[in-house]
Amino acid sequence: MFPRLKLLRRLQEVHLSPEEAWALLERVKTPPSSAEDRERLAHLIRVTTEVTDQLRAEPDVPAPSVSQRLASQRQAKRKRQVVKAARRRHWR
Repeated sequence: MFPRLKLLRRLQEVHLSPEEAWALLERVKTPPSSAEDRERLAHLIRVTTEVTDQLRAEPDVPAPSVSQRLASQRQAKRKRQVVKAARRRHWR
C-alpha cells in the first residue's frame, strides 16, 4: 500500500470535526473530564503525531523539471504525427 494512502487511512480513524475537537479539548481542560474524553484526546494526539512523524520522515521527491515535462509531451505529439502520416501513406 502506498505510504500516503496509509497515512490517510490512519487519519480517517479520527472521527471528529474541528468543532468537536475543540469542544473535546475544552472538556479535557476542566477537572471533571471523563475517562472517555481523555482517551479520545489521547488517540487523537497519537494519530496526529504518528502521521506528522511519517510525513516528516518521507524523502522529498523532486518534481520533474519543466523541460522534462515538455519533452515528454513533444515526444508523444511526434509519435502521434508519425502514426498519422503512416496511416495516410498506407491508405493511398
